[in-house]
Amino acid sequence: MTFEELKYPSPYTVQDGLFGYTSASPKGRETFIPLCNFCPYVASQVLCDNGLDKHVQVEIGAFQTDGTPLPTVTVSDEKFTSLDWIRSAWGYENNLETGKSVKDRLRHAIQSTAQFAPKTYCYEATGWRRIDGDWHFLMPGDEQHTVRLFGRAVNYGFCRSGEPEALLHAYEMLYRIAPESVIYPLVAFAFLSPLGTFLRQADKEPQTILMLTGKTGSKKSTLAALMLSFFGKFSTSQLPLSFRDTANSILKQSFLLKDVLTCVDDYYPSGGRDASDLNDKMQKLLRAYGNRCGRGRMNARTELLPDYYPQGNAIMTAEFSPDVGESGTARYLCIDLDPQMVNNEELTRFQQYAAEGVLSYVMFRYTEWIKKEFLSDMEDFKTYLLEELQKATIRLRELALTAGIELRDRLLGDIAALTLGFECFVDFLHRSGVIPSSVQIALYNDFLEVMVDLAKKQQRKTIHDQPTHVFLRKLLSLIESSRVTILPKGNPVPYAAERTMIGYEDDTYYFLYSDLAHREVKKLCTEQGESFSISENGLLKALADEMLSIHDGDGRTKKTVRIGNKTQRLLCLHKLNVQAVAGEV
Repeated sequence: MTFEELKYPSPYTVQDGLFGYTSASPKGRETFIPLCNFCPYVASQVLCDNGLDKHVQVEIGAFQTDGTPLPTVTVSDEKFTSLDWIRSAWGYENNLETGKSVKDRLRHAIQSTAQFAPKTYCYEATGWRRIDGDWHFLMPGDEQHTVRLFGRAVNYGFCRSGEPEALLHAYEMLYRIAPESVIYPLVAFAFLSPLGTFLRQADKEPQTILMLTGKTGSKKSTLAALMLSFFGKFSTSQLPLSFRDTANSILKQSFLLKDVLTCVDDYYPSGGRDASDLNDKMQKLLRAYGNRCGRGRMNARTELLPDYYPQGNAIMTAEFSPDVGESGTARYLCIDLDPQMVNNEELTRFQQYAAEGVLSYVMFRYTEWIKKEFLSDMEDFKTYLLEELQKATIRLRELALTAGIELRDRLLGDIAALTLGFECFVDFLHRSGVIPSSVQIALYNDFLEVMVDLAKKQQRKTIHDQPTHVFLRKLLSLIESSRVTILPKGNPVPYAAERTMIGYEDDTYYFLYSDLAHREVKKLCTEQGESFSISENGLLKALADEMLSIHDGDGRTKKTVRIGNKTQRLLCLHKLNVQAVAGEV
């Protein structure tokens, strides 16, 4: 817009180098009342929608009264009325006149020009959205709909044109970069992500995170960036989220990054308060993704605020498995990496493909295929997804039992969801003419075996983090290091007569004062920077329920034992059980 094209409705006008309005006296005489020495106007209105709340952003333009344009500034709806943004946007030389009503008059003058300004609609979240009755996968760069993301998320966006060989490169990724145990679940997770909206509607949304763990140089961040490049252009220095960000900012972005894959990078070793903050952040994120829920909040007026919860999938990179306890460990699948696993030459080649937009073109084609093949009838599509999940669950359970392991329901559900993502990916390749049906079937069967092996490792890790197993491992460590004393069962020394005494033993059992043993284990965990939050009573019940302790029955968790001339109720542990859990036999 030029200065000459600028329109103001009556009574606003420009006179003598000032912007203001005319006021008529009772006798009809007009007086010009200045408001400021520049001419502001609404350049455009942007109606922003992130799927949970809607708000307006206003682009304000201005001219100095000699026609010199000032920079356009974007102002949020809640900040517009104050006009405090004028100084920071245009400098102190652009000044308001004095008077109590000047700000409100100028606000009215600016707002009155909105009738001449264009109005646009902007989406601030990715993923599937039904618009005018048609399903559309929203991503930045969309020619039909404006999609705007912020921060490091600006790197999301599809490449919407490419060569037919792109799909072949996606297939080659499965066997060129890293072992199947690494690359299969990563690719499956990427192609599961666009199914999130429909799995959510079917109440089968994925409830896990993929955790890439390994020392510096194991390429964990590089692999994560490569997987994210199915949804944009990413590198190790451009990952969208980091453990240096606040938990709230990560959760807000996890809501906006709907139906896509993201990464929370760099869970690193630290000590003291920093370690506690990192662990707390990890716990919040694991529970948010694992439960697919946010944190309810209220403002100062006790009004409920929007509840942001994860709507996409996430990879996390870490130098070691986090200490998040049994329930936290159950909310992620861990892939351990070392530098020898990755073919660096092939990795470089695929990074070049990613930089050229080849991978994001594949994902664009995949979402278009979903739309064409399935979204004409949503109910049929949800039924199809549920049936395929059920088939995968049955197959995986059978394979696991054949391998001698009974998978927990949550873990079984997690790997079944990944199997669905992989199944849709290879079906897409097959229907696109990239692979024959024989290769499709072989890939699917190979994937099932990889998933069962991954689940076996994860279940061992989950069991390893059970409070009862932590307790027994730490207890044996305390005994072997002589930090605690266990006396012969026939010794009549009274309760805690020795400062480090926690109980008695014979050739077969430990007989422990549960409060002393619990206290010493908790102290050791604190010294080692680990959590041990289970109470004494909770621990006793868990040991009894898992048949790791000997007790009197009838709901009791201790055993009546004669020590010297007295009978006492003590925690009774079979020595072989303790050693087995600690990995000694």
